[in-house]
Amino acid sequence: MKLQWKSVSPEQERRNSLLHGYRSLIERDVSRTDRTNKFYEGPENPGLGLLNDILLTYCMYHFDLGYVQGMSDLLSPILFVVQNEVDAFWCFCGFMELVHGNFEESQETMKRQLGQLLLLLRVLDQPLCDFLDSQDSGSLCFCFRWLLIWFKREFPFPDILRLWEVGQEG
Repeated sequence: MKLQWKSVSPEQERRNSLLHGYRSLIERDVSRTDRTNKFYEGPENPGLGLLNDILLTYCMYHFDLGYVQGMSDLLSPILFVVQNEVDAFWCFCGFMELVHGNFEESQETMKRQLGQLLLLLRVLDQPLCDFLDSQDSGSLCFCFRWLLIWFKREFPFPDILRLWEVGQEG
């Protein structure tokens, strides 16, 4: 699969706006992903190249979904732990099978998750829900990123590794 995107000539890519768009978005996101982590810091870091290559390969594997902003955040901890391109790719594919709905254009999965979170909040803390409603935040849009990328940007990297591991064991 990697050979599919590696063998695309610049001329072919110019005629394939979807692939060109995926590549541009991946390059931009990878350049900003976990840059304070030693595994990814520095301009010519091999970890960044692996992130880029795995995400482009995933685009070929699941072209209809392609690449959506935030996927690099989900791949980064997997690659950090596995530190092998092929194994990280297949682990990422397995993880994306669980969460691909978060990245679908319709956003139905995200809407459902936000609705479930709101129901849970109403049961556990109705005064908080009332306050959020009074602040025009009752839709919980501020929680979108939390759910989309599994709190990846809300906690320090070592805590995310622990949180995701515990979450997968349950």
